[in-house]
Amino acid sequence: MNTATINLDKLRNIVQKFSTHSFTTSQVVSDYLQGDAQQGPDARQFEDLLHRHAVLLGIRPMPSSAGGDTVWTAAM
Repeated sequence: MNTATINLDKLRNIVQKFSTHSFTTSQVVSDYLQGDAQQGPDARQFEDLLHRHAVLLGIRPMPSSAGGDTVWTAAM
């Protein structure tokens, strides 16, 4: 596991750009790392942070029976 620190301001900015559109954890990771998967934290760290700070970020996970990547949406 990569122990790189995730910048919460950068994470918040990425989440905000999706506005009312749903998005996946993978999309957040891709935007955060800007295609450089070798240099950043792993997806599990992002997933954990999104869950931990969901209320603060104004998002919620959408129920899914398919499994796989978590889908997020604005918590309106």
